[in-house]
Amino acid sequence: MRITTMQSDAHVHLPALSERQADFFLNLPDSDWRAAFVSHDPAEFETSSALAKFFPDCIQGFGIHPQSLREEGRSFLASLVEERRIGFIGEAGFEFFGDRPEWIRNEENLESQRDFFEFQLALAIDAGLPLLVHTRKATDVLLGYAPRLRRLPSLIFHGWPGRIHDANAFLLKGVNAFFSFGTPLLRQAAHALECCRALPGERILSETDAPWQPPRGWSWTRLDHIIPISRLIASARGLEAEEMDLLLRKNFNKAFGLED
Repeated sequence: MRITTMQSDAHVHLPALSERQADFFLNLPDSDWRAAFVSHDPAEFETSSALAKFFPDCIQGFGIHPQSLREEGRSFLASLVEERRIGFIGEAGFEFFGDRPEWIRNEENLESQRDFFEFQLALAIDAGLPLLVHTRKATDVLLGYAPRLRRLPSLIFHGWPGRIHDANAFLLKGVNAFFSFGTPLLRQAAHALECCRALPGERILSETDAPWQPPRGWSWTRLDHIIPISRLIASARGLEAEEMDLLLRKNFNKAFGLED
């Protein structure tokens, strides 16, 4: 699984990785690696911050996840933005998948999730920060925000769950959207492969969501799973591995507002 080229991972949970393997960094691709670290509560963020110091070329964010809507997250996120401790907001968004009462798509739950999402969207617009989103069974809801989403420097879809026509709908409305793909590709997810083939190349990102969403046969996702993921994206687009890796890095830098 080892290679000697660059890899770009748009979604990593450092604290959860370190809980599973203290020396998780040994599973880094032995190459030029850049990643985005996400956190959802203050304690997780501080742990992630301490670990992130070992990865100076990476970027860190914080968001109020739709699966865990906590009021204390608002003031904490606002302080992080004010102190410029984060490079993006997220993951924010909408969750209507599963049988938990708060995830059933009804008027009450939609209103609650809208409230937290709109708070984070407004912060991202005001601060000029990328917004990273999680969405399940709610692409239509997000599309309704297109006039405001156009004001973001970028909108990054974590683990894009939609079809190609859904993705194109955001682009046609002028949203600077990027679509990230991860371990579902290793399960040959048809919709993900379809999007990797059909999306404009400059809109595609790669991710692991490590340690979550493990591939078949694994108890958790490792950082070096980014390699077979990027290889599948390259294959879907008919590109050589090195060419795809370079494009994924350029896309990562553009999406997160980083220098090449």
